[in-house]
Order: sequence, then structure tokens, then C-alpha cells
Amino acid sequence: MQLIYLLSLLLALPCHSLVILVPLYLYPDTSASAWSNITAAIAANPQVDWQIIVNPNSGPGTSSPPDANYITAISKLNSFSNVLTVGYIATGYTQVPYTSLTTQIDLYAQWAEYNAANISVSGIFFDEASNTAANDVYEYYQQAADYVYSNIPSTVTPIVILNPGAPAPAQLFDHADTIVQYENAFSSYKDESTIDSFAPGFNEQTAIIVHSTPSTADINSLVDT
Repeated sequence: MQLIYLLSLLLALPCHSLVILVPLYLYPDTSASAWSNITAAIAANPQVDWQIIVNPNSGPGTSSPPDANYITAISKLNSFSNVLTVGYIATGYTQVPYTSLTTQIDLYAQWAEYNAANISVSGIFFDEASNTAANDVYEYYQQAADYVYSNIPSTVTPIVILNPGAPAPAQLFDHADTIVQYENAFSSYKDESTIDSFAPGFNEQTAIIVHSTPSTADINSLVDT
């Protein structure tokens, strides 16, 4: 797996800071061998902050803790001081019942109780988020975010990331630390005009996800924008 295949950028442009957000949906395999490219990149770039999304089974699965290979791999991620590990949950554009969200959040929270290794998560990545400007949508994500903040044990304030993959209404930013406002293939990414199309004032809470990146791509062009 190429690192740039799953490259995402948090656009804290005013202060020119960079966080790399990686949807790491690969099974780690024995000794976390399938994640070795990511962990090598993290080790080689200690000045960069990383947020790594783990997704054992379209969420945490049905039991806690995850299997032994995930335990090994997640504990490796958590050994880096510049990494925050984040758990994946799909919201089905608000169609997933709130009780299902809380059940999955609780399972991720239980990972912190595992004593043999540090497999705790520092937040939740809510995929398939709705970007509809409606009060019921805002309430749904407010409740989900509040549950994360109250129930995920973490040495830092838990983080909440929403992924509509498209521009989000301003009010939605009240209920997330970060919102993915663009998710598409590298071939569809334009230039700084892609970022300029977002509503002003939220760059520090905005992420983009660029996938299907060819090995010949100039990845610096993404970072520079």
C-alpha cells in the first residue's frame, strides 16, 4: 500500500500547520505488516501530527477487544507521540439509529480497559455524514459528538470528525472538531480552487481526503495548496 493512496490533509492554513488524516481500513495482518508503510512514515516524520482511522469491521465489530492482529497494530500506532488513533463509525446520513452509534462508541471506549496493550482510541470518525442544512441533522450529530466527548476515555480531549465528503453548512461545524469537505480521487482534485470553494472561516476545521493517487502524482501539489 502506498502512503499517498490514503493521504488526507487537514487545512489549518492560517498557521500553516499540517495534520495527516489516514483512513487505514486495511487489515493489519500478522505483526502489523500491512501497516508497515504507515508506521514507517510516521516514524520518519515526528514533526507531523497524524490522525489514523481504524476500522476493524465497518466499526468496532461486535465485541471488545478486537482480534490479536489489531491489538498489535493499534498498540504500535499508540506508541508514537505524534499519533491520535480514531475509531470508524458509519452514520448512514443520519439513518443509523442513535442507539447503534452509542453502542459502537461504547465498544471503542472499552478498548481503553484492555490492560495488556494500549489500544485506546482518542476520538471517533463519523463516516457517511449528512451535509443537509436541517435542525434534525444538527441535533443528530450534536448528540453523537456529545456522547463521544463524555464517554471516550482519552489522555487528550476526544476528537470528533464528520465526513460528508462535500461542503458542509456552517452550523454543522459546531458539532465537530473537523469536517471532511472534500473526498474524491486524485484525478478529480483541481488545485487551490477546490479549497477556495469551501465556505470561508472554517479552514482550521476542514479536511480533504484524496484517494486513488497514482505513484507518479506530485503529492507536493496537494500539500502546497
